[in-house]
Amino acid sequence: MSFYFTDQIQQSFNKIFHQCNKDIAWEGKAELDALVKLDEEGQKIPGIGDVYAILARVYSGPQFTWIEAGFPEDDTKAYSYLHTAIRKGSAIAILQAMRTSGALTPTIEKELPMTKDQAFQRVYEGAQKGCSYCAYAIANVFQWGDYHILPSAQKVANEGEPSAFIRFLKGLFAQADQRRFANKVTAIAQQWLRKSAEAGLVIAYRNLRITYIEQNNSAMEEQVIFEGAAAGLPLMMYLAGDICKSRGEHERALEYFERGAAMNNGMCLREAAEYYAKPCESNKRIPQNIQKALRYYERAAISPDYLDFNDHAYVTMQAIILRTLNIDGQSQDWSRIAHLLQQPAIYTLDAIWPYLAYVFTFKKGNSPAVRTAIECVNQASKCFDRYGSYDYADHLWQLAAGYCYEIGAITKEPDLDQAVTFYEHARESIRRLNTRNDNWLGTGEPLVIPDEASERLEAFELVDGHYQYKEGITQSSTTCNPMPPAWPQNSVDVLEIFEDSTTGWRTNKYDWNFIQREWDTQKYLSFIIYDNRQSIENIIYDVYSIVMFHNEDKNSCTIYLYGYIEDTSRQDENVEPTVYEIRYFKEMSIPQGLALIKNFYDNATLPVIDERWERQYKNTTPPREYVLTCDNDIFYLNQYELSNQMIKDALEGVANGKYDIIAVRPSNLDDQGISYFIERGKGKNLHISLYITIEDDVEEDIVYGFKRESSNLTSINYWIQESITSNKLPDLSDWEEVKKKQN
Repeated sequence: MSFYFTDQIQQSFNKIFHQCNKDIAWEGKAELDALVKLDEEGQKIPGIGDVYAILARVYSGPQFTWIEAGFPEDDTKAYSYLHTAIRKGSAIAILQAMRTSGALTPTIEKELPMTKDQAFQRVYEGAQKGCSYCAYAIANVFQWGDYHILPSAQKVANEGEPSAFIRFLKGLFAQADQRRFANKVTAIAQQWLRKSAEAGLVIAYRNLRITYIEQNNSAMEEQVIFEGAAAGLPLMMYLAGDICKSRGEHERALEYFERGAAMNNGMCLREAAEYYAKPCESNKRIPQNIQKALRYYERAAISPDYLDFNDHAYVTMQAIILRTLNIDGQSQDWSRIAHLLQQPAIYTLDAIWPYLAYVFTFKKGNSPAVRTAIECVNQASKCFDRYGSYDYADHLWQLAAGYCYEIGAITKEPDLDQAVTFYEHARESIRRLNTRNDNWLGTGEPLVIPDEASERLEAFELVDGHYQYKEGITQSSTTCNPMPPAWPQNSVDVLEIFEDSTTGWRTNKYDWNFIQREWDTQKYLSFIIYDNRQSIENIIYDVYSIVMFHNEDKNSCTIYLYGYIEDTSRQDENVEPTVYEIRYFKEMSIPQGLALIKNFYDNATLPVIDERWERQYKNTTPPREYVLTCDNDIFYLNQYELSNQMIKDALEGVANGKYDIIAVRPSNLDDQGISYFIERGKGKNLHISLYITIEDDVEEDIVYGFKRESSNLTSINYWIQESITSNKLPDLSDWEEVKKKQN
């Protein structure tokens, strides 16, 4: 039964927001997408404005839905849909826009089909009838202070309150009355959040918990956490597990973490992995399960960036350690280890240097890189001097250092004495680890780690005070840490991506039969080129990844090529061209996509890029990003479809006194480019300040300023459009120059 939306829209909304099942949520989104498509084809869809409003919420980011759903965040689409929703008469969209930074643009403010207060009244009526989303929107009005500018909301807040005059008199003598009123407003927000949650909107528990945190009401906060966990919200499952863990209720805590892990919540994955990897965490009541711990650590390492989860570096390192220790004899995969070591999350950790030194020195899952290996050895040595011993990590970098001396990579000529010294240090490190009861895993028993250093030392003997190879030996060797059979050619890894994740693991041990079989169950197939990168002349160079993505209809796919392109718009030969990361993509049938990938697999041949391929920049779109500011509000113009109209409406706003000052400028004030600052002048004139930031011969930025008065909004808008689209200046002959300054 629907209380606000049409029945059809309500059913789709419930699939997205009334539970936390990813497949069902995407099914609901697909149904709303289909309604939008029908609307675009000209069909009349009852309540279509609300469809756009819901989808705008979906595209606004995980803080507006639930992150494990995996919905794509798309600011441009979110703003576009929200504005369309408002234009099509959605009252709830207007309240959404009040809570969405940058949504109420000058243009939309002019086009509101009803006042904000009228929108509140409509949504409030839906909330009273029992609509979960209306109740949530009304709660937001009170929780985040929007009621101050809505007369009808103020009336709700002031119901039963003394008159304004009496409140004024009380305010002269005490602050208690203000606190009491603030508590009343919070109680109103809590009332509607509770109704929203009870009507099925699971994300309402998040906001409800925040209200109790702000009141320091830990008892009610805890109650909400367990209610939210029972309703299926992954964040609340983590928080409930954490409470149980703090009480020593480890089995119950693990139950909550396992439920959250099944929904790909990074925090639950981390906590469950800790339980299975380190029995000391649960006083050994939970049996150690290294394979399960490893699987959870790796999934946590690639889990979405949750608002409360920033432990990607930690879980990545735990996965690296487990894989390299190879405790259970089946966790080692050096291609995965090498890939884990390239994760951005751990770039700042000193702990990675010993592992990097090892994989680059002994070519474990990586292309040969002796120079890189030496740098990693040096960095690991500095960390050893600074922090002391890390046992197994020391074993790895000391092995790497020994081998670099053995082959002469550091000293240009082999230095076997230094090699043996480092191998001996490595042997001591592993012996310490294998005799300690207080190991990292907390098992209370010594680990049994293969001693690679001792095997390598077998190659040497001491003769006349110096080490040399034993007869018949030309280099040390080991049976420890073997690599799987090498594949493929041309230094390309295959990326396997889990169905319930957004990224995956590189590996080089899969053959084409495996890849073809895996494609039937996975969304992604990706080739990462870390050596011998390919280019298509004058189109894209250094292609570092080729991705085949299963489209939603399962009968077609999209091929993506990721690489780089140079911005050739600057003609100065002395200035290095700007390089942009870019991707080309094209939709095709499954057989066509597989044939393209197979051709690259076999021959390292890239496809021909013609006009049917689309181009998309991954970083800042050339030439630069501009923003419009209206007083204290800022709008990133590249995120809006009608940015030209926005600027025109902003000019009208400053002309009629709605805004004190507006500006159109590069998003970064330090960027080179043309900036306009416009405020009301004398009479009908506007005062315009124009600034140009350029780089001089010694690469220092210089700012030139000009000013003038004008009342012709059409001319001003033309100057601005020419500047931001073509980097052209207006005729400055009748402008007054302001003294230039150097940044």
